[in-house]
Amino acid sequence: MANTTRLTFVVEGMHCASCTLLIDEVLEDLDGVHRSTTKLRKRRTVVDVDPTVCPPEGIVMAIAEAGYTASHRI
Repeated sequence: MANTTRLTFVVEGMHCASCTLLIDEVLEDLDGVHRSTTKLRKRRTVVDVDPTVCPPEGIVMAIAEAGYTASHRI
């Protein structure tokens, strides 16, 4: 995890705990993602990722493919 960065994303469309689990599972399957923690009440996903392997745009796209809307929060 030499080049790991913590990124935060705002996620819309989540309704329950199953939504958060799905997002975390989808993201943790991506190359370069070491950990994903999604909070329903805060509508946030925090991802520990190597951005040279998986850029923020890739995370946003994976969340979209899972059926949610996300934006990278700087």
